[in-house]
Amino acid sequence: MEQPTLLSLSSSFTCDWTYDVFLSFRGTDTRNNFTGNLYNSLQHQRGIQTFIDDEEIQKGEQIKATLLQAIKESRIFIAIISPNYASSTFCLTELVTILECCKSQGRLFLPVFYDVNPSQIRNITDTYAEAFAKHEVRFGDEKEKVQKWRDALHQAANMSGWHFKPGSESEYKFIEKIVEEVSIKINRIPLHVANKPVGLESRVLEVTSLLGLESDESVNMVGIYGIGGIGKSTTARAVHNLIADQFEGVCYLADIRERSTNHDLAQLQETLLSEILGEKDIKVGDVHKGISIIKRRLQRKKVLLILDNVNKEKQLQVLAGGHDWFGFGSKIIITTRDKHLLATHGIVKLYEVKQLEDEKALDLFSWHAFENNFFDPGYVDIAKHAVSYCHGLPLALEVIGSQLFGKSLSVWKSSLDKYERVIRKDIHEILKVSYDDLEENEKDGIQELTDKCLMKIDVNGRVRMHDLIQDMGREIVRQESTLEPGRRSRLWFSDDIVHVLEENKGTDTIEVIIACLRKGRKVKWCGNAFGKMKNLRILIIRNAQFSIGPQIFPNSLRVLDWSGYESSSLPSGFNAKNLIILNLPESRLRCFESLKVFEKLNFLDFEGCKFLTEIPSLSRLPNLGALCLDYCTSLIRIHDSVGFLDRLVLLSAQGCTQLESLVPSINLPSLETLDLRGCSCLVSFPEVVGVMENIKDLYLDQTALEQLPFTIGNMVGLQRLFLRGCQGMIRLPSYILPKFEIITSYGCRGFQSSEDKENVSPKVFANAICVYNDYGQSYLNLFARYITSNNIIEICSPRCESEFLAFDPSSGRMSWDKLICNKSSLRFWFRKKFPIIALSCNVEPEKHLDNMVLDFKLTVVINGTKHLTSSCIYIFYTQKTTDQMLCCDLQCKADGVFSENGWNHVEILCEMEHLMPCDSTRSVAYQYWTTKNILKGSFIYVYSDNKEDDYSLISNPDFPLSTEQKFQEDYFLLMKQVLIESGTRRDAVPDLVPRETKA
Repeated sequence: MEQPTLLSLSSSFTCDWTYDVFLSFRGTDTRNNFTGNLYNSLQHQRGIQTFIDDEEIQKGEQIKATLLQAIKESRIFIAIISPNYASSTFCLTELVTILECCKSQGRLFLPVFYDVNPSQIRNITDTYAEAFAKHEVRFGDEKEKVQKWRDALHQAANMSGWHFKPGSESEYKFIEKIVEEVSIKINRIPLHVANKPVGLESRVLEVTSLLGLESDESVNMVGIYGIGGIGKSTTARAVHNLIADQFEGVCYLADIRERSTNHDLAQLQETLLSEILGEKDIKVGDVHKGISIIKRRLQRKKVLLILDNVNKEKQLQVLAGGHDWFGFGSKIIITTRDKHLLATHGIVKLYEVKQLEDEKALDLFSWHAFENNFFDPGYVDIAKHAVSYCHGLPLALEVIGSQLFGKSLSVWKSSLDKYERVIRKDIHEILKVSYDDLEENEKDGIQELTDKCLMKIDVNGRVRMHDLIQDMGREIVRQESTLEPGRRSRLWFSDDIVHVLEENKGTDTIEVIIACLRKGRKVKWCGNAFGKMKNLRILIIRNAQFSIGPQIFPNSLRVLDWSGYESSSLPSGFNAKNLIILNLPESRLRCFESLKVFEKLNFLDFEGCKFLTEIPSLSRLPNLGALCLDYCTSLIRIHDSVGFLDRLVLLSAQGCTQLESLVPSINLPSLETLDLRGCSCLVSFPEVVGVMENIKDLYLDQTALEQLPFTIGNMVGLQRLFLRGCQGMIRLPSYILPKFEIITSYGCRGFQSSEDKENVSPKVFANAICVYNDYGQSYLNLFARYITSNNIIEICSPRCESEFLAFDPSSGRMSWDKLICNKSSLRFWFRKKFPIIALSCNVEPEKHLDNMVLDFKLTVVINGTKHLTSSCIYIFYTQKTTDQMLCCDLQCKADGVFSENGWNHVEILCEMEHLMPCDSTRSVAYQYWTTKNILKGSFIYVYSDNKEDDYSLISNPDFPLSTEQKFQEDYFLLMKQVLIESGTRRDAVPDLVPRETKA
């Protein structure tokens, strides 16, 4: 059978049927013989409600509404597929509809192959081939319809059914076999699912998907788990009703946890066998014999077994010990509150029943509170409040809804107030079952509580618990001492906490205090109340004011989390040897003495401590994993030891506006995130003196940094560098930039190089390229991408106030002996020695961007051979719209390398490219970012100390003059266009007159 779908499942698993059997047949073949006799045996002799179409001939292929309704309301479909069945388009359409119903609603389909062979139907031969030949002619324009008919017949032919050849056996006895099997199926009593099965459809669909109903080749075991009252058993019963008819034997063992305490497990084995085999008074003696009997009797039987509310491994071992206990196609479903139990039994297909979503929860609650899903508008808000309290738990929605039915609005309000303080007893008892199943040593274990579905750990590692489970736990604690809160292990109600502190009623029973007082309420105490709480482990204070600060803390504290702590220091006698978490956000802490005994401390948070000016030595905190100093606006100094904490994973000091330097140097091998955003006075970044492989994110947004140290490269694990909203241009060591994303703008993921890192040489040219812009002058580093044996050209810093920088193209007529310009490719000739030249590139900012990450590539080719390929990646800030100029000098490192007499051809290629945003959508959006859009012009100037006879900027001296004339004309037109495009006014562009070519 194919997988059921969500469509109309509710009527299936609630067994809302009008007919037990629906007969599909070809009237001219079997109405007056086989089908008529079968109908008589089912309907009249055995009282099985059977639908048969009374009309002798159905014309056309459309199915009437009454017939569709009959199909929808039938439990089992029997199709008598006879020789002329396929000649009726009506029969074929009816078969398609029936099979779709079986697929969508989990119904049972039983074919009877009357005087035909399944292979004849499957392969469309003989009379079936003749019928389809006519259909294809008649419905030539409706090929999809004809194909549906073919598919339906093929599907039916592959299903298990009965074969009958007239004359080969007694028709009467054959029909009796069909009637007997149908009787067994319909005599299985459907289980009561729920009065209002709200939200069950999707749950049932997911479970049946895990069961793999379409395959009979294996035995599947599926575990359904979740907290008490969430609907595990309800879901299992609904699945039972939906698919039970497909199995030879079925057994639903309800509430095994309860039954196994009052009965021997052998009795459960006997019940299992009796229900599946249909035999009474089966005795197994003991569980070991029972195991052997179950395996022997059920090994070849396709069964559906549901074990409800299992809580011990032994129960599974004696009732469903292994897949080999049952026949192929068997499905075993186990419901439990203990997820670990399922894993222990080797069950890997699991379904967690989760709370109802708000809309479904309100629907279920309304059915019980108002007996329909419509109610008085005056109850809307209170009903939503009740649903919120129930937190999607069906048990609570049903119990509380039923209890409030017919009550006045005032009773609703008072009842809900009471429930929020003390959970209803009936709900409490059901939820408490999982807790009672725990051994004493398990009740404080996170994994044990998770296994019992009492809590869960989310993807971020945070503990999550259903609200009513939390209420159940609180009620357990309240019952420890109903009259005196100071004798309970945990305190969370404001009134109880204030009473204990003000009356000094604390005892050594108290382990946890979580106080969140209403605004304006002040605790008037002596400050010594914590002294009696010798076993206090967790102290969490929120929104609370105290008449004086605490004078003592118990040394047993493991968590101290006090928001708005009002004292300027911790109590002097506090020995914090057990403290793991110290969280004092928004406190008035002024001094924090060097920590000596906080050896277990893992988390230290001083966020928003505006009076804290200094962080002392933390060298005695070997286990510190997180240090948060965010928005400590008076903080001016952090001890050097903070830079050498081996286990520190997070260091955050964002918004520390007085901090100029973090620490001189850092070696934090475990650090993953360093956050210094908003430190507006930060001008110095520490030297990275050790390799940091785990660092992922470095936030330097809105800082005053101008450069990062060369040792930033030791942050080898760095993935993202954030430089948004910085005050100026930050100079970065170029060799590190292709390794990670650079985020320079808000709303953009960042930029990164697409270069192959393997081709990047570690050779670095320090301060080789000068950048001139509105922010002044700064130097960039660059790295060589390729180093060859002929690498004799080097890049160096440009001469200060050089002749080239004084060049003004608007000054009038001028000679072009020393200057050439172009977009990106510059060519000239030299002999003897490569001349000392200046190179400059003008970059035009993109008006629509805050800033850009650019990759400047420089290549020098001499006589067709690359002698230098270098790159420089830098941040181009565009808050102002003027051009930026990149300048450097090129010179030869050795003499006599090139020809003494011959001329050498040089091509200098300058490329300027945006680094693409990391997200693909932006990459598509910025396809127009090309070199020509960014680089306005490139210029070469030959310094005066070079001999003029040894270089030529216009033509190859070896070319005849006649062949150069056109080249010169084209060249000067290009120069003129470049000057205009670079911003020079058209009327200021000089007439370009080439000098006479040398002889």
